Amino acid sequence: MTNLSDSQQRRIIDKTFTILCIDDEAVNLKILASIFKEHYKIVACKSASQGLAKAIEIVPDLILLDVLMPEQNGFELITSFKEHPDLKHIPVIFITGLQSTEDEERGLTLGACDYIQKPFNYGIVRARVNTHLEILRQRRLLENFANFDSLTELPNRRKWEADSAANWRFALEQNKAIVYGIADIDFFKQYNDTYGHQQGDIVLRKVSNAIKRVLFDYHGNIYRCGGEEFYFYIPVDNKHDMENILIECLESVTSLGISHSKSDASNVISVSIGAVQLTPDSSILLEDVMTRADEKLYQVKSQARNAVDFEIMAENNLQVS
Repeated sequence: MTNLSDSQQRRIIDKTFTILCIDDEAVNLKILASIFKEHYKIVACKSASQGLAKAIEIVPDLILLDVLMPEQNGFELITSFKEHPDLKHIPVIFITGLQSTEDEERGLTLGACDYIQKPFNYGIVRARVNTHLEILRQRRLLENFANFDSLTELPNRRKWEADSAANWRFALEQNKAIVYGIADIDFFKQYNDTYGHQQGDIVLRKVSNAIKRVLFDYHGNIYRCGGEEFYFYIPVDNKHDMENILIECLESVTSLGISHSKSDASNVISVSIGAVQLTPDSSILLEDVMTRADEKLYQVKSQARNAVDFEIMAENNLQVS
């Protein structure tokens, strides 16, 4: 087991982590709580059924699990964790009186990240938990980097695919309308050719941040999914006209006043937007919605640009050409 330095230990305890402890013996739960309560949020459960329900409710950062429990043992419970989409990646440490190598092998094979035998040393338990939480912190940091575009600091296509799917499911379940769209910087190649790629990078950052500020006010978000192409979504709010929000995005970009002498759309940097509003249903694919948004964008770009082509789908009549 890797030993953590003092600085790593301090960094871990400065973070907010939730540890779910599942053990049918109240005294064991009290001991574990006494070890970790000063640095982490501790949630205790005395049965497997209670532990599973609580894990689904709070989605803890780490689970400390006993094996020998009535109704359902720890080996059976960890199988339930690993089969649940929201729980399968949570690290589980067995803390148990079972001391045979066969039991330890079984626990690790079922997906536990560690196996600690009772009676345990407080310092060893604390060190092992801290180590696994440090690994978790580093993994989340790497995942965060993997989900963001380093130039614009926007979420990237990988993040878009995850978020848009989640938003689609939520809108489907709640019968809520949502706008999906694509924004593209007008004549960006010509800008790069004229002003240089370094200035082009600055434009990408400024344009994306301008649109992001508008969408933030309406609980939407924007993602960099190509060179100068951005995907976005906006939850529909009946208090606001969605097309006006899209026009506000256009105006936020032109108001930057970034000169573009080679643009046929404007004398400053501008964007074109294609977007579709709909209420998701099971007969529609999000991919088809984005294809429609791309068609709307193409129509704008084949004409004046620096404009919005927005469609509210009537009864979700999606016909993708």
